[in-house]
Amino acid sequence: MSTWGPPQSALWARNDQSSTAASATPAVPQQPPNGKVGEVLESTGLEGESLAIQLLEVQDPADFLFGAGGYQLAENERAIVVHSEFTNKGQVPFASLPDNYLELVTDGGETVEKDPMSLTSRPPHKIGLAAGETASGHTIYLVRADTGITAVRWSPRPEPDNRTCTWTIER
Repeated sequence: MSTWGPPQSALWARNDQSSTAASATPAVPQQPPNGKVGEVLESTGLEGESLAIQLLEVQDPADFLFGAGGYQLAENERAIVVHSEFTNKGQVPFASLPDNYLELVTDGGETVEKDPMSLTSRPPHKIGLAAGETASGHTIYLVRADTGITAVRWSPRPEPDNRTCTWTIER
């Protein structure tokens, strides 16, 4: 019987469970997943959640949605709406807001965090994703009108790592 387990687990200190319990946890990808808008990328959450994330649509500009929703953009400001779908493919519930760390990447390499507002015509994500559940939502960004967007990036934590999914935006 093995007495060692994966990092950040107590399996190494326990002899009452077989080592197969550790193999049931999804592995963190060696290379961060990359794709294009429309593709499904798979990743792992902080608690071992097995996630499939599809970037369905990037509406850029989405200024017309703001006008229809009764909002007015500031001068030299542009709105972008990202529609994404998350599927929890594992048995561990995903307890976070799915788009919490969904951000835009500019042509200068900076990141743009989501705006806290929502539009009734484009419902936001809801907190949590049960095992086997699929849910979609919209994320809103406000940027300078001249900002070039090259990618959309998702991570289960604020700092990108090997679980970070990136979708390239082709112009």
